[in-house]
Amino acid sequence: MRFRIQERYTADDRIFLIVEIIITFICMFIPLILFLIDKQVRPSISAYVDMKDSYIFGLLFGIAGMTFLLNGALYFKVENDEKRKPQLKSISVLNQSIYDKKRIGKWYNVVFGISLIGIAVFHYNRNISEYIHIAFALIFFVGSAIVIFFIHDPEDKWKSRILAIVSVACLAISFFTNGSFISLFWAETIALIIIAIHYILESYRICLDF
Repeated sequence: MRFRIQERYTADDRIFLIVEIIITFICMFIPLILFLIDKQVRPSISAYVDMKDSYIFGLLFGIAGMTFLLNGALYFKVENDEKRKPQLKSISVLNQSIYDKKRIGKWYNVVFGISLIGIAVFHYNRNISEYIHIAFALIFFVGSAIVIFFIHDPEDKWKSRILAIVSVACLAISFFTNGSFISLFWAETIALIIIAIHYILESYRICLDF
């Protein structure tokens, strides 16, 4: 299988592809990197902030958060460029559903980026900070599931909806069983992998030729 960015796509489309591939790899490998460095499976991904090299936790979530913010900024840029130069839209061969997603994407990418940074800044087990941390985590994980469920290419409708349901189900089961059936670490890891799959599907629809 060979990946190639098709020449017919515009520079903006290429940038979207690159950023979304970065998001894919970050989401997939954050749990693995934390595990390899700490050499143990903790109750949740958030609990890795207590490991010896805790700065790595902050670094990974900071990079992830800034990447989502960058993706949101790109959506704003493209929208402003197309308002000033309507002909830009006709250059790209992206279908209408992807352009509709771009208009919405500018907001949820910014929200998810801020949420990831908030997860890193506010400790998961310290007084009021705990509740703020949980709020940011809910915004990111549940919000991502909602986006996956409702905002996708029509051809990926059922794939995306099944993935979104699995993501929420894993998190809910972990929460309501207090981690006895599936730990929060594994539930969050599954949710991150599902988010990565969503971006893989999105990248495939936008700019990749197999």
